[in-house]
Amino acid sequence: MENDQSSLATEELSINTSMAIENQLLATKFYVPRVSHTLISRPRLTALLQESLACPLTLVSAPAGFGKTTLLAAWGQSLSRSQYRLCWISLDEEDNDPRLFWTYVLSALQMQRPERFTPLLTQFQARRALSLKSLQIALINLLADGDQHYLLIVDDYHLITKQEVHTTLAYLIEHSPAQLHIILATRVDPPLPLSLQRANRQICELRTEQLRCTVEETDAFFEQVVGIQLSGGMSQQVTTRTEGWLVGLQLLGLSLSEQANPLPLPQEVSGSQRYILDYLTEEVLRRQPEEVQRFLLYTCILEQLSAPLCDAVMQQKDSQQMLKRLEEANLFVVSLDNKRCWYRYHALFAEALHYQLEQMHPELVPILHHRASLWYGEHNRVTQAILHAFHAKEWQWAADLIEREHLPLVSYTWGAAKHVLFLLRQWLEQLPADLLYSRPCFCLACAQMLHTVTPHSTLQTWLNAAEAMLTASLTRFPQEEDSSTRDTLQARQKLQDLLGEVFALRAFLWSHIGDGGGALALSEHALALLSPENSAIRVQAAFAQLIAAYASSTNDVEAAVESGLRAGALAQATGQTARAIIMMGTTAKYMLGGGRLHDAQRLSQEAILLGREPREFVLSGVVGWPMVWQAEVLRERNELDAALSMVQEAIKLCEQTPLMSSLVYLLCGYTVLIRIHLSRKDFDQAHSALEQFQQIGTRMNQNLYMHIRSLFTTVDQVKVWLACGKLDHARRWVQQLDIGERYGTPFGREREEVACVRIFLAQARPDLALQRLEPALERGTAGKRWGHVIEMWLLRALAFQMQQEETQALDALSEAIRLAEPQGYIRSFVDAGAPMETLLQQLRKQNLKQGLTLYLDTLLTTFQQKSMVYGRAEEQTQDQALPESLSKRELQVLRLLASGGSNLEIAQELVITVDTVKRHVSNIFSKLGVQNRIQAVRKAEGLGLRIDSH
Repeated sequence: MENDQSSLATEELSINTSMAIENQLLATKFYVPRVSHTLISRPRLTALLQESLACPLTLVSAPAGFGKTTLLAAWGQSLSRSQYRLCWISLDEEDNDPRLFWTYVLSALQMQRPERFTPLLTQFQARRALSLKSLQIALINLLADGDQHYLLIVDDYHLITKQEVHTTLAYLIEHSPAQLHIILATRVDPPLPLSLQRANRQICELRTEQLRCTVEETDAFFEQVVGIQLSGGMSQQVTTRTEGWLVGLQLLGLSLSEQANPLPLPQEVSGSQRYILDYLTEEVLRRQPEEVQRFLLYTCILEQLSAPLCDAVMQQKDSQQMLKRLEEANLFVVSLDNKRCWYRYHALFAEALHYQLEQMHPELVPILHHRASLWYGEHNRVTQAILHAFHAKEWQWAADLIEREHLPLVSYTWGAAKHVLFLLRQWLEQLPADLLYSRPCFCLACAQMLHTVTPHSTLQTWLNAAEAMLTASLTRFPQEEDSSTRDTLQARQKLQDLLGEVFALRAFLWSHIGDGGGALALSEHALALLSPENSAIRVQAAFAQLIAAYASSTNDVEAAVESGLRAGALAQATGQTARAIIMMGTTAKYMLGGGRLHDAQRLSQEAILLGREPREFVLSGVVGWPMVWQAEVLRERNELDAALSMVQEAIKLCEQTPLMSSLVYLLCGYTVLIRIHLSRKDFDQAHSALEQFQQIGTRMNQNLYMHIRSLFTTVDQVKVWLACGKLDHARRWVQQLDIGERYGTPFGREREEVACVRIFLAQARPDLALQRLEPALERGTAGKRWGHVIEMWLLRALAFQMQQEETQALDALSEAIRLAEPQGYIRSFVDAGAPMETLLQQLRKQNLKQGLTLYLDTLLTTFQQKSMVYGRAEEQTQDQALPESLSKRELQVLRLLASGGSNLEIAQELVITVDTVKRHVSNIFSKLGVQNRIQAVRKAEGLGLRIDSH
């Protein structure tokens, strides 16, 4: 009875999990592509694949069209199920989300053994989901604790670009049990540790040279598949001309299949794949029946094909039969499921077909796209519907679709991927003027949807058009309320709300270009127009006030913080949890500028806890925003390991969120990452993070990007240059700054001056440094931005020290100490280096006569600890030949491991999370080249590391 109940429970769990997969995942990605046409035998390749099963990983890497998918599908299905359970995943660009990628991996395994993998998949999908590291460990242990072997084939892996996916997959491969074999099919080599895997004999590789068809295979292909026997000379010519490219052979075979005595290929056709494809596709199309040609050309605009969709595009009713006919004729149609519901064309074949369509029937292209758009719209696939509408140049219909998404856009629930937003922007920039001046809601929705990736001038054009139309419409309403009907009043309020949204968004944009007065005035105007119930836009207006008060000529950090607190409270009170978290994180950011570390830490922690309540998925990404600023507080307080761990997690979360503002969150995340790496003296990593920051910015609204950069990264950029020895580069930057026109907000220009001061000090020109510093220090003090004022007083102290003005230097340092001590600043002093340590020692000696100097003692102790840590690390690296030096925190963890502490006990001892302990342990194992704790302790002792608990 007990076993029956357990079986029923497992079955019910499996059913529930399967339903979750059906709702969240694309089921056709798990289907092995069906191979319905005749194949030639390629025993040399199947033998290589069979031999590769002895390694954890097989890499099948070659350009498109070399038959990777066909080979793997046929071979995988030929394996005995008793030996290997075949798990197949076909990837696309959306699978770059690490959690989604691993959900597909788990689901593929779960489909083979539901009773074994369903509990882990359910746990990974739970509200309090496993971390990726915990998932991998659990999966490895689960696979190892069984006798069943699994073959996981991942097709189109070249579409994965996120480093976290590569890193986590590399970990699984490195620790993979014998029960799992992974095959990656890709067009380019993935950024995995391939050299190390080769050295450790963990990988087998099939590459282009192996996949090329030999002369013998070319002969076999034409004889068995095409039914033509080529002469020896022709076989060699065809193999040479196509470079053994299987798709080229297939196209050539189709063009020659009706010729009894095939002639040599025309001499003007080169061996280039693209030219062969263009030539042979034309030959293939010309030889097909008219109805087949028509179907191929009309449906090539579709990324995926289904009978109902093709019926809509073709305006016919027999698409299912035609798709089956194409599949059987091997006309480059790939079935995506066993039910023959969805298909796709080979990508290069579709490209060639599309080229032929544009050449032969250009007038049909927009008509076909419009039909596809209508079908997608009827089936609630709005993104595809919008994109096809733009391809059709059906501007009014596209506007209808975008307006349909207006409210979700305002509510931060637009879930379009970032690459889709850039594609939409390209289309929207081509809109005809008459459309802009006839649909105010459409103009507003476009600006709201794409403000992070669209040029400022284009946004202003959209908003100007919306404002003009709404203002004109409002003037036509009666002004006397008593003479107006209820419907008229509601219609007027709707227009006023839309106009209020225009002013709120315009205020937000103006706040980024330094027009603080204009932004504040627009915000007030927006609030006056908005109905009390329109809380979402009221929060947006308050957001603009926050930015304007801080960064513009208003120069009032206290007003900015108060505005942010009010907006956050309003958002939370009206159920806008995502907006509340965003506002709380933003306010914490400006608290840091105001020197309020305690308040920033408290508020960001409240926002993190709010986002981690059991709620919708979008909040898990939003919570990365306040985590960024929590990490900055930890960095300033010298908790560098914790800060690094937190900002890395924050960046991952920001990458996952579908919110329009996620690019801004990522920029700030990389800013804090730069600072942490600088504090850790990891200058190469800091430079890499700076490059990531700049890469993101190149695709954004440049006013928004420049605003973020001026707020947070101008000075950090200079620090990276100086740390990396690029003084000449920094000097040229100052020269260009002085001769060029200065843009941005007053605060942005202030930060540029501070950056110049650092460069002048690096050049030993303290007089110029002091000259440029005075106006900035005066402005920062007036705005009560004590976080920046502390930095400027420290720079002033260093400049006076360089001039050997000891009294003035110590006075400046004393002022910085007065402001910093109540909030516990540390890194601002320590990162200034040895000259600052000398000044602190002099100040401590001077102040010691007056009593205790606890804060100075803390700072000087931190300097000493830093010297000891980096000294030990350097000594270990040089003398003890460690593969990679252990950090201070990792040494602490290693000592506790040696004393027998569990992960929980170590976490409690060091006041960190258990997941963080696991990450440190994994890093220790990796650096020491060991597999377990006992080996780690022995290796450390052998290297002479002091890890005793005394």
